[in-house]
Amino acid sequence: MKTCSGIGLVIIALALGTVGAGAHGAVPDGHASDASSSFGHPGKAKDVNRTVKIEASDFEFSPTELAFARGETIKFVVVNTSTHMHEMTIGDAATQERHRREMVKMSDMKHDKGEQDMMPSNSVHVKPGESGELIWTFAQSGKLEFACNYPGHADLGMEGKITVQ
Repeated sequence: MKTCSGIGLVIIALALGTVGAGAHGAVPDGHASDASSSFGHPGKAKDVNRTVKIEASDFEFSPTELAFARGETIKFVVVNTSTHMHEMTIGDAATQERHRREMVKMSDMKHDKGEQDMMPSNSVHVKPGESGELIWTFAQSGKLEFACNYPGHADLGMEGKITVQ
């Protein structure tokens, strides 16, 4: 029943236009995304200062430490060289923990179309052997994290540090 109600919410959101290509909003089980946060917001392609490639292999990212300037807009290209589904989420520790709990709730749902639309705007979902992009503008200085929050992935080491100066 929980899955049916979650699917119903997605259908309603699609009908209302809150979930769609490039748009993020309410999704099943309260998995919602903010268009922006205190640490940043989705960026625009025309504002990209540089591109950073991140490899997502079997339960690790490479590189694992990144540094950016406050106000910088980065295009992340996440290449999944693994046989597992992965995602990369940018956020502070509280954001990562909240997203991890949401991912556990969603883990029994099957995703085919619209997978990225069900992810928060600070995440990119990447299928095995494919790549995905996330453009992000860092709004304030501080320490952030990036992680794959599929159940157990971060626990196995699939996370990294971001310093914004």
